[in-house]
Parts: sequence; C-alpha cells; structure tokens
Amino acid sequence: MKKRPSLIALFLISILLIVGITTIFELFGAQDNVEKAVRIERGDNAATIGKKLAEAGIIKNATNFRLIAKLRDADRNLKPGTYVFTGRNNLWKAITELSEGKTESIRITFPEGWSMDRTLKRIEESGLADYNTLYSAATDTALVRHLTGFPLSSLEGFLYPETYFFPVYASADSLLAIMTKQFFKVLRQNDIDLREEQDFYKTLILASIVQKEAGNNDESATIAGVFARRLRLGMPLQSCPTVDYILEKRGIRREVLTIKDTQIDNPYNTYVYPGLPPTPIANPHINAILAALNPIDRGFLYFFADNKGNNVFSATFEEHQNKQRNMRHAR
Repeated sequence: MKKRPSLIALFLISILLIVGITTIFELFGAQDNVEKAVRIERGDNAATIGKKLAEAGIIKNATNFRLIAKLRDADRNLKPGTYVFTGRNNLWKAITELSEGKTESIRITFPEGWSMDRTLKRIEESGLADYNTLYSAATDTALVRHLTGFPLSSLEGFLYPETYFFPVYASADSLLAIMTKQFFKVLRQNDIDLREEQDFYKTLILASIVQKEAGNNDESATIAGVFARRLRLGMPLQSCPTVDYILEKRGIRREVLTIKDTQIDNPYNTYVYPGLPPTPIANPHINAILAALNPIDRGFLYFFADNKGNNVFSATFEEHQNKQRNMRHAR
C-alpha cells in the first residue's frame, strides 16, 4: 500500500516532464512549415492571434502562445500588421516579432510547369490572398489584356516560374502583375521580341506542353520538333499532360492515365482533338519557350518516358512499340 503513492507520484512527474519537454520544444524549436503570411488585425488579442498562428501551422498550440505571451508581459503589446513566418520560426520568436511589429516581404518559389490553378493555390497557402480573389483577377479579361497585351480568357502560361519576394500588403492584381512583368522581362533578356513573333500565343501553348513532357532541358527542342511535325502532318499531339490538365481541374491525379481518361470529350484532350489546346496548360520556363520557338526536327513522331528522367524517341509507330516492349522486358 505504501508503494502506491510513490508510483502515482512517479507517473505525475513523468507526465509533467513530457509536457515540459514538449512545451520547451515548441517554445524554442523551429516548426516545419512553408513561409506564410498572417494578418493580425487591430483589436486582435493574444488568444485570437494564437488561434490564427495555430491554424496557419506556425505554432502547434494556441493556449501555449497566450500563456507565454502573458508571462513575457507581451500579451497587450502584440502589434497589428501582416507578418511572415517561416520554418525557422518558433513560439518565442513569433511573440518577439509580433511585439516589435516586424513585417516584411514573403518569399514564394513557383517551380516551372505548374498550372495557373496550382500557382494560385500556392499563393493562397502563403496567406497573401485567397484563391477566389486571385482566380477572379487572373480571369478578368480586362486585367489580362492590360497585363499581357493579348485578348485572352486568363493568365495561364504568363505567371512566370520564379522565386519572388512579394510585399505583404500587395493586392491580388499586384501579385499577378509582378509575375506577369517577370515573364515579359525574361523574354526581353532572351531577345524575344513579340512584335516579330507571329502567333506567339500558340508558341506559348506549345511551350507549356513541352515543359510538362521534357525530362530535361537537352531534349526540349527535340520534343518541340516532334509536336511541330505532328501539327504539320495533321496528327493529334496525343500528349498525356493535356489530359492531366483536365483531370487536375477535377481534383484527380494519376501516375498513369487510363484509356477512359484519353477519351474524355474536352478541347484540352489532344488524344481526341487535333491541334493545340485552347490555352497553355502550365507556366513554362524560358528554356521551354526557346525550344518551342526553335524546334529541332529529327524525324521523330513518337516518344515515351523511360522512368529515368529521359524520353525515348522513334520515327515510326512500329519502332515506338518495339522500344516500349524491349524496355518492359528489360525490367
């Protein structure tokens, strides 16, 4: 009977140690999250701010935030503004930055080949603007024409893949303008004059497909040559990424397309509809754009991915099938 209190005491001490260690880790340990902006409104108290930070994934526990802020006598001195938090932040640092009113620009990296939809969702994830506001701006035909000079339905293809440092107070229109401005800046840096490029928008559409198909930059011009040859011969492009684009808008992602997928009746489906899709399917890097402007025709009409980061090219369908068969047998 005398041992029971000791066991209970040990149990309670163990719990307290675990809670203490967890709290200390959260207090000083960096959280693993992407760079995000969090808006603190005038009148937000420590409890409200803690909840916002927890919902954004900056901290793990809103209650701990409120308690530590109170212990530091900072709970009544947390300043309004838009703050940027990164994976290097922790609870202690977050309270310090909010107390000092440190606001800054936010860094976001957009890989080449992302669609406009995925790009806008990444911006929303950062906390700078919500998706619906961004999408409304990116499909505002007046704004699109103002930013691109083309009478288009959206900014698909013009949101250049790059690392940006966005001002935290930038509007949705301004965010899109920054990315579109970078697109045209990169074109000028590579001596691409749109006044001399006929049907540049078609080139951009082709570049977006090349971007998604190319395993590496070295084969981009060859892939562009395959598609350019198919277009000349009136053959369908039969590009899987164009079907992936349709599925992405439906919230579907596949490693390998099904036969049914390639039969979807949609103008973006280049298995069903000949020619180019109506718009780009992604935001291409300058390398893909240069490849589309300068395709290399090596006589190929077919290619497939070798699952090693490259593509295997063929001039005839029979050769194409034989190479696929040989690769399957070699596995």
